[in-house]
Amino acid sequence: YPRMLRERTLAALKRMVKLNPLVMCVTNRVTPQRVADVLLAAGASPAMVDNPDEVHAFSLISKAVYVNTGLHKSQVAALERVASTPTPVIIDPVGFGATSYRNQAISDFLTSVNRLTVIKGNANEICGLAGYEGKGQGVDSDASTAIAMEPAKSLAQNHGCVVGISGDMDIVVSADGKKAVKVVGDVPMMAQITGTGCSLGALVAASVGANIYETPEGECENTSAFYGALAAHTMFTAAAVRASARQDVCGPGGLSIALMDELAQLAGKPEATMEVVELHECAV
Repeated sequence: YPRMLRERTLAALKRMVKLNPLVMCVTNRVTPQRVADVLLAAGASPAMVDNPDEVHAFSLISKAVYVNTGLHKSQVAALERVASTPTPVIIDPVGFGATSYRNQAISDFLTSVNRLTVIKGNANEICGLAGYEGKGQGVDSDASTAIAMEPAKSLAQNHGCVVGISGDMDIVVSADGKKAVKVVGDVPMMAQITGTGCSLGALVAASVGANIYETPEGECENTSAFYGALAAHTMFTAAAVRASARQDVCGPGGLSIALMDELAQLAGKPEATMEVVELHECAV
């Protein structure tokens, strides 16, 4: 079984790289360049669009829509316009739990999205969205990924979408809540780089969009989304592990640059992703 899991994850990663999917990103104002750079390095094509008058039309030519909830005023208006798109939507509920306004805005958006495909967040955000108590400060999480397993399962079943948790290890939960895979390969220094979670979410959108677009015959969309999300988490983790092991990396600045280089290397040789990351099915 572990071999089949790795093979299906690798196949999903190869589909993303081959397709070079266009991803429309409606993201916060802190991380747009990092998000775009990560997508380009990993083999996808980013479009940073948050004009309310353009987002719906642009979403129709994209393979996926990535929403990262900065919640600046123009983005809030854009979310209202993009919710009805028939394109798969991947949301990163940044900072859920920080303020009542943010909690309400994110919750309202989740219930209004026509094709909610993946929710990707840190442990604190996933716990909060599911109605559990989290542990964090602002947009950052102090909680271990493991405590968000049950909340993620609940979210997946309530919204009928894949849920990804990022942190000290990553966990991806299927849309029916019956399957979960742990991605093992922690690099603590990643927490000192702005936008790593944001850019991972965008990579999830690219991989999920590509795999839904090219869903193998006989496979349901939610299964394609699950392996697409798992492939993105695996690739990002592998790039971080490889980058942190480089002799020229001695701090977060060097790691930030090396991460891009390693993503580009893995896009050119996806098989190398599986050499430094372990995948384990979790009991749910």
